[in-house]
Amino acid sequence: MCTSITMTTEDQTVLLARTMDFAVILETEPTFIPRKKFVFDHDNGYNRQNEYAFVGMARQISNEQFVFADGLNERGLSCATLYFSDYAEYNSQDEHKKYSLAPHDVVPFLLSTCASVEEVARTMENAQVENTVLDFLGIVLPLHWVVTDASGKSIVIEYTNQTLAIHDNTVGIMTNSPEYTWHTTNLRNYIGLAPSQKTELQLENMVMKPFGEGGGSFGLPGDFTSPSRFVRAAFLKSCLQDIKTEMDGITAVFHLLSNVSVPKGVVKTSKAFDYTQYTAIMVNSSLKYYYKTYDNQRIRCIQLDNEDFDATNGKIWSSNETEDILYRNRKQEFLS
Repeated sequence: MCTSITMTTEDQTVLLARTMDFAVILETEPTFIPRKKFVFDHDNGYNRQNEYAFVGMARQISNEQFVFADGLNERGLSCATLYFSDYAEYNSQDEHKKYSLAPHDVVPFLLSTCASVEEVARTMENAQVENTVLDFLGIVLPLHWVVTDASGKSIVIEYTNQTLAIHDNTVGIMTNSPEYTWHTTNLRNYIGLAPSQKTELQLENMVMKPFGEGGGSFGLPGDFTSPSRFVRAAFLKSCLQDIKTEMDGITAVFHLLSNVSVPKGVVKTSKAFDYTQYTAIMVNSSLKYYYKTYDNQRIRCIQLDNEDFDATNGKIWSSNETEDILYRNRKQEFLS
């Protein structure tokens, strides 16, 4: 379970935002990778030297190996991976592609080598995604990907029936299964939704009035399934007003994603509870990575271009934090 949003503000600030919803505690932390050799899980021997530095949310596997769920590179390209269960079927039967990748390596590979969605599309056309098991989960991750660049162009990358499909992300929304085109078709069931209030209706001798404001959104699905989250996010995004600057976008998108975020306890899997472990917004234009976690709702920000892109080693910022509350009138404590 995850939800992503791509949008451009009035001043042409480009954002890619996402929730990370998962039942297994991922132990991800904001991680910076400079222009250095990146260790991938599946390697066919070609040069893996990063062309670009990047930052994103990752789990560290070893001293040099990381699994990235999303990220933003120095050229303003952002990428996020979302779960695609029951539909993802990779093209591992093709042995003549230039690149071989594990599904969980697609994000860092694209961020380290590409600067635009056009480059990403060409790269993926030449890539073979292998059915490589991610050891700490013990499965081949069924994934699809959202990629956005600094121009505001956005695509969705999916493998179904061992066939690569690259869709223009025209709606600027992605969730999980089914495939992107199914979700966009499903939106036609909700074209009657509107932010405006319903008017009163006279039926025989009875005048019926709405119970209050918000009647135009009656019928908006409120559950946490992937199709419902897609519809809810698309409707809310279409209603946003006065999104002029980067900070307007950050504020609005965090509010929007709170409507699709999953509190711990409401979605139970066979072994645990699926919940929103973190929410992140990548600003392609200013190279900022904003995020907040389930246990700390304070918004934190990493400025990518404040880091040394040619550093010898990367950097990890701890996300093991508790809620950061500002007490406005706490009594001063004195030592006796």
